[in-house]
Amino acid sequence: MGKREKKSAISSSVKGKKISEPFVFLGQAFDFIDRQTVKRHLSYLILLSIATKLLVLIATPSVFHSFIDLFDINFYLDHGIMLIQGQLPYINYFFDYPILIFVPILLALAPAILFQNGVAFVYSFQLLMVLCDIVTLLCVYFISLKIWDKKTAFYAGFIYATAFSAAYFVLTKYDAFPTCIFMVALLLTVYGLKMKGYIATAAGFFAKIFPVIALPFIILYNSKDTSIKEEIYNSLKVFIPLIVILILPFLFFGQNILNTYFPVRTGMDYYSNTVTFTIYSWLHDVFGIGISLDSVLTIMFVFLAASFLTLMYTVYACRQKNSQLLLKLVLCAIVLVIFCVKVRSPQYLVWFTPLLCILAADDLRKIILVYIVQLMAFIEFPLMFGAFYTSTQYTDPALSPGWFITLIMFTLEYLALFVCLYVIVNPKEIFRQVRSVQS
Repeated sequence: MGKREKKSAISSSVKGKKISEPFVFLGQAFDFIDRQTVKRHLSYLILLSIATKLLVLIATPSVFHSFIDLFDINFYLDHGIMLIQGQLPYINYFFDYPILIFVPILLALAPAILFQNGVAFVYSFQLLMVLCDIVTLLCVYFISLKIWDKKTAFYAGFIYATAFSAAYFVLTKYDAFPTCIFMVALLLTVYGLKMKGYIATAAGFFAKIFPVIALPFIILYNSKDTSIKEEIYNSLKVFIPLIVILILPFLFFGQNILNTYFPVRTGMDYYSNTVTFTIYSWLHDVFGIGISLDSVLTIMFVFLAASFLTLMYTVYACRQKNSQLLLKLVLCAIVLVIFCVKVRSPQYLVWFTPLLCILAADDLRKIILVYIVQLMAFIEFPLMFGAFYTSTQYTDPALSPGWFITLIMFTLEYLALFVCLYVIVNPKEIFRQVRSVQS
């Protein structure tokens, strides 16, 4: 059989076939898949991802003389123990995290109970997060195969596998779990599996809220070959049963669970590592402008609302499905939500790093900018934490040299991310696309 006949046969065998393995899955996007190349790529990328995490574990304390932050993992252990002792979250006490966090907690708790050792929980939880991150890595590669070629898809996977700051938070926080669910949702969506994409998005919402940010964009993207009304209905068919199962039963015991799934955080102090606090510090302390933190936050909320509506209009205005545009708009929406509020945790970087890597893979300038963003984030945490700032304040007095160093570092970090987003997203090109559709 010649190459042309072989290619045609493979293409025909994919049509009408259920997605039972990754390479058939890829057949939706390509007529011919070089399976050996894809397998080789994935093997290299997985090994590289594991090596990066081992390097971070070794280099952070030994080279950078910083620390591996296990505070959150010990927090998860405490709540896992409380659960098996009969203390129910959302009923006996308020709990900040959605209910699916207990999936990795209970899985990691089993070895700890077996060996009667809390250290076993730490290692087990870290292993689970590494596995979740490998799922994210696979999603990065397969999504990139949809919008780029195999070579560029490998570059995207390479960037993500070596994203060292994100790797640090994979090893020390819980965010790798909801992020992998979020990326699975995007993977299913760009490959045309709408309902499965909605299911994954809903699961992400019950893991850590932020994946639901992508929902309006996914609905508008899917509506290109149906209608907005139909896609809203399809998403509700998924979300409503899960809300009935996972939220409503807890309402009989009080209203606190609503604060978990709709966190406004108005009662919390302003975090010193937010854009809001940074802008306030420049305006109020450096330039002496009489403005309050609340006023700055109000302006940020107005900007967030206007920007979010603009992003939604953009995906609505484009008549054809454009997977790359979807990823760009979802990336912007997530970053906007993170940086226009009063509370931010450094590990939120994990949420959008996969999208940065996918969209940057076609250009060396973009790749360099992604690594700069990773470097600035690593300097923020763990290197600067405790020495230059805590969660709610800078450690040095206002206008002192140490205070200025902290302010300038945060400013440079946000500028680096802004430049990276601007170059990757290329808003001028998107604007031209929207204008051409309108005309």
